[in-house]
Amino acid sequence: MSVLVISPNWPTASELWVNHMMSALAPNACGVATWNPPASRLDGVPGVGIDSRIATLLSAIGVPQLRRFFGHRALLDAIQDPTVGAICCHYTNLATSLRKVWSRTDKPLLVHAHGYDVTWDFRLPRRPHLRVFSDRYVEKVRQLSQRAILLANSEFTADRILAAGVPPDRVIVKYLGVPVPLQCPERPQREEVQILFLGRLVNFKGPEQTLRAFDLACRNGLRGKLVMAGDGPLRDSCERIRRESPFADRIELLGSIDAATGDRLRRESSIFTAHNQKCGITNQEEAYGVSVVEAMASGLPVVTGGNGGVRETVLDQETGLLFPTGDVAAHANGLLQLSTDSDRRNRLGKSGFQRAKRLFSLQAEQASWSAILKRIGVGPDLFNLI
Repeated sequence: MSVLVISPNWPTASELWVNHMMSALAPNACGVATWNPPASRLDGVPGVGIDSRIATLLSAIGVPQLRRFFGHRALLDAIQDPTVGAICCHYTNLATSLRKVWSRTDKPLLVHAHGYDVTWDFRLPRRPHLRVFSDRYVEKVRQLSQRAILLANSEFTADRILAAGVPPDRVIVKYLGVPVPLQCPERPQREEVQILFLGRLVNFKGPEQTLRAFDLACRNGLRGKLVMAGDGPLRDSCERIRRESPFADRIELLGSIDAATGDRLRRESSIFTAHNQKCGITNQEEAYGVSVVEAMASGLPVVTGGNGGVRETVLDQETGLLFPTGDVAAHANGLLQLSTDSDRRNRLGKSGFQRAKRLFSLQAEQASWSAILKRIGVGPDLFNLI
């Protein structure tokens, strides 16, 4: 029996967690990628499909069943395949749009919530006067929970779902796993540190505040450089802040990178940082923070804003330093403190590695999947646990 996984925007640079999750599920999964271009709509339903890049990816991680779907009928045919034992649909808003499909099958349905999809008053940066989700969206999610179990990527996300009136017995917290090596990687010992920001350049991750904090830390004596990897709507603003900084030659803006480059940057760096916060326009917050967890898994101490789900993953003074969001001076002070104390960096980094290994590894996610699928009656023998 397999799990039919439905996820939009896959594979993109910001959706690598899907690859990790499919690795945890493989070979007991068949993958479905979805998107929403106008040409792919049929009867008002987002198109569902798998292209050659995804086929190559799934083949590499042992997921054998590859198909291309459009519309309710084709998706329902895929669900009714006798090899499919359960369905996992990523993002609550996509799941509510497919409620007619769910009503025509009795196979167990899991809906994975991630963050923006349970930000009930979510707004777009360029149209902040309009809410993305309708006034009926919360009620649709409550109705969906009568048919589906909602998987939350953090306690933070689960709390939002519960606050919307979803019964507690319909919500399960399941962290997204990341690869964790057997041993904590050794960090480079340098007089000048390399500080890494890796993530989308969006307001709730605080790239602009990160640049200003680095600038202030350098004014106060920090020796090192900042590498920012990622792209997004704040790219031009970040470029302007870098150009205006007296330390511009110590700041690199790399743009979008691939997974291998991300691994290399984590190996080469001494500190991972961001300025996680609630965006005053979109109302979005970091619900989990895959990039933060990947940094911990590589033995990097984390310096970031104490906001959202990051307060679950990062333990202040134990695996990193959390500062009040919006406090650029506190951010700068955290970077400066760790830049001059290699012993403390190593201690925090090793503690973060152990926490990631225990809670956020692919093996931990695989064990969570096994328990979840056993609960919904698919069976405990779906996986050979590592």
